Amino acid sequence: MENEKLNSKIKNISRISVVGLILYIGVSAYAMFPSAKKGFIDGWNSVDDGADTAVWEALLGFVCAVAMLTALVITIVAGLQLLFGMSKGASPFTEKVSKAIKNMGVSLMVYEVTRAGFYYLSEGTVEIGMLWLAGLVLYAFSLVFRYGTVLQKESDETL
Repeated sequence: MENEKLNSKIKNISRISVVGLILYIGVSAYAMFPSAKKGFIDGWNSVDDGADTAVWEALLGFVCAVAMLTALVITIVAGLQLLFGMSKGASPFTEKVSKAIKNMGVSLMVYEVTRAGFYYLSEGTVEIGMLWLAGLVLYAFSLVFRYGTVLQKESDETL
């Protein structure tokens, strides 16, 4: 009885989280579009020859931006996979769940490192946030869930 009640709560929270995440992404994209459009047009109209930026800095900045975007997409996709799986009532102790948590952790660490590199290249300052720590904690949780997967498998085989 207690297990069914807990599963019901997990399903409901996961569904609410999925809707919240989708709304957050939508509102963020909507809020960012006008200023991005204005910045693009202003930047386009004030084109200079780019003599003050070295080619290697521009290329490295581009690589950092692509890595940041990729890490962000991987984090969002892994989070959605995790939340969709939980909303269907699946057991949290599966290999798929532990891989999703690991992917989120690693991609958050990659995002933070590449963001710091991008800020260093563009502004000349080193600014490191706390996302690397959150990624490290998620990676540790993935190991706990992997261990839980082994225990779940042993429990299922025992019964």
